[in-house]
Amino acid sequence: GKRRVIQPPQWEQKGIPTLYWMREAELKHSRVAMLAWFGWLATDGGFGMTLRFPGELYSVESIPTAYEAHNVLVDQGSMGFLLLAVAFIEFCTSAVLVEVAGGGNDREAGDYMLDPLNFLKGKTDDEVFRMKTRELLNGRLAML
Repeated sequence: GKRRVIQPPQWEQKGIPTLYWMREAELKHSRVAMLAWFGWLATDGGFGMTLRFPGELYSVESIPTAYEAHNVLVDQGSMGFLLLAVAFIEFCTSAVLVEVAGGGNDREAGDYMLDPLNFLKGKTDDEVFRMKTRELLNGRLAML
């Protein structure tokens, strides 16, 4: 029979190179996955103690495990606020994609110019590349 060819998204026609778009998404998702793994361990006592927000709602008695936290917090209403906060952050950070598409910004994918702990300060280009590669590989592992 006749073969159908599925065309990839036409981002290049809109001005955003596909590799840039994919790397941006990969870094964002990998950072969220790394935070999620840390949060899962921290709230269930993986470090020898449970790390929770203060208050009865977030206590081990109210939410015994991180696995049960989603349903408890949806019923309580906290997840609605989290959804709005994440939507706001996504909206604000997506503006740079518009700038990149228009040629108004040439930043690297995933680079928000945010280094509050100065991990990259005073590092050579090779050391910066090595640290960014570690972040990427650890993020890929977390996304599994």
